[in-house]
Amino acid sequence: MLSTRTVLKDNDLYLVGDGQYAVAQGESGLYRRDTRFLNRYLWRLDGERPQPLLQHQPYPFWLHEQSANANVGYTMRVGLTRDLTVTGNEIRDHLRVTRYVGEEPHTLALALSADFADMFEVRGWPETLGPRGVETRAIEGGVEFRYTAQDGLLCRALVQASPPGRWDGEALTWTLTEGVTDLEVRIHLLQGDEVPLPGDPTALAAEYDALSRRVDKHLTLADPRDQAVLTRSVQDLRSLAFQTPQGPFPAAGLPWFVAPFGRDSLIIALLVKDHLPEMALAVARSLAARQGTRYDPQTLEQPGKILHEERSGELTRTGHTPHRPYYATADATPLFVWLVGELSAAHPDLARELRPNWEAALRWLLTDGDPDGDGFIEYTPDPGGITNAVWKDSGDSTFTAEGVDVSGHVAVIEVQGYAYAAYLAAARMYRLLGEPARGAEWEARAARLRERFQAAFWWPEERYYVHGLNGDKQPLRVLVSNPAHTLWTGIIPPEFAPQVAATALGERLWSGWGIRTLAQGEPRYNPVSYHNGSVWPHDTALAALGMARSGLLREAQQVARALFDAARAAPDGRLSELFAGFTRQPGTPPVPYPAACHPQGWDAAVPLALAHLLEQAEPAEHLTRFPT
Repeated sequence: MLSTRTVLKDNDLYLVGDGQYAVAQGESGLYRRDTRFLNRYLWRLDGERPQPLLQHQPYPFWLHEQSANANVGYTMRVGLTRDLTVTGNEIRDHLRVTRYVGEEPHTLALALSADFADMFEVRGWPETLGPRGVETRAIEGGVEFRYTAQDGLLCRALVQASPPGRWDGEALTWTLTEGVTDLEVRIHLLQGDEVPLPGDPTALAAEYDALSRRVDKHLTLADPRDQAVLTRSVQDLRSLAFQTPQGPFPAAGLPWFVAPFGRDSLIIALLVKDHLPEMALAVARSLAARQGTRYDPQTLEQPGKILHEERSGELTRTGHTPHRPYYATADATPLFVWLVGELSAAHPDLARELRPNWEAALRWLLTDGDPDGDGFIEYTPDPGGITNAVWKDSGDSTFTAEGVDVSGHVAVIEVQGYAYAAYLAAARMYRLLGEPARGAEWEARAARLRERFQAAFWWPEERYYVHGLNGDKQPLRVLVSNPAHTLWTGIIPPEFAPQVAATALGERLWSGWGIRTLAQGEPRYNPVSYHNGSVWPHDTALAALGMARSGLLREAQQVARALFDAARAAPDGRLSELFAGFTRQPGTPPVPYPAACHPQGWDAAVPLALAHLLEQAEPAEHLTRFPT
């Protein structure tokens, strides 16, 4: 795994590089649709990698680089100015090579290779298809790599240059004899009968500039450094989006999760619905189109259930993974109903348009979503797949006070909150549709759930709530972030919210940067772990929104301030997927988590969702509509 990772992206096309944007090792590559087309894309000048002097991303899809000959020392002999852009249709790499010392010719080479590996293989999936039979052939102006997948899908990487390079079997090469040479490479990653189409980096840059202006106009923060975090947030949301028939859908994170995810996209949509309604509407409609309709024991599809993850790579297309889609999630279905209800307040026709879908989701909540019939929404660990089908989905994240993994039908706290919010959303939608009696029925169901929840989940000794109920209905008395997160849903009675906030902001859970997923002193606590002591900004942000909802404005502002500080402390001014749970030290940034996605969808949404909590923030309005 790369110790430092860089990413350029637009739509479903993206480049993953090392710390200097080079594609040469590890998971680096040029990707599209869950396939790594090129696993080598590396410039060399006179046999050595140029020495970067400046690498700057003016936009999430654009790298501007100034470099020099290797071992430049005090005097540069050859300079390279580079603009590398990734648009939805092509990757474009423009170089200007300038000779400053001497008159001898120089050799420029672009090393290329293709492996057409499935994303899961790159990540270390245990089942692989082995080396691909890649056909390589020189073409006019460049080289083409071709591979026909096991299901017959033709994949091509087309690399063409102007002026043309000479293909020597490993690289395109040029002999540079002039004082200044301009060179442009265009790469197209194609499947099936697709043909190369030109990208337009200038137009895409103008779109980003317009987006930034709208942010500055409609949501102004007192501190310019906070404003920069906010602008980065909205740009990342635009960058993470990929087009679907229903509109722009947010990827869960880079580089591994450029695909439809249920839980991730629904939480993003709930966070940005008031600012970026087109994205939220696209999430609701897209997930409705993929809703479960039958029972499938391999994919865990059930009628009415909302997907967890959908993939389109060769392993999935040929049946080697269940992600076609995979439905291993207990929380996406109530989140879907909640989102449709929230959106219907501003878009009343949506409740009628998606009525078959949200009613099917409600039926799932009352049947398959509650397999033991106790009124709580549960998941059962899948021995061949995801053990914990909730947001803390690592296999070791949910356990008893004795440190024993959960088993049976498991009910975790935040999912009950999502169900509560879903029932109230259903009540509002039925009233909107002129059916007040059915609305009252769902309000009563929500009230009964809240009453049972309080009796089963309250932990008086800690003045907090338990993580969940194990399959034997025994409470999981482990101090975690989830109850604070659950404040966001409204299921926690107002009189208990101050106690939850106080515990979450106590020294065992509060790191100074956010709320630890697992408290210090608990079994399995480790500040550098995925879900057992790290800080996830979205989890902390939802707690802040819940505190604000409960009238705890000072506490909510404390949390929002910490998250903006964490983003400001990052070299790129953005929140990552998670960071280590070490206690905040004066003048020291958060300790990074080595494998974090960066950027990540939830955390790109956080500054936009929390901006109103910062002091002197002006009221937000709709910012923009993404292009369709």
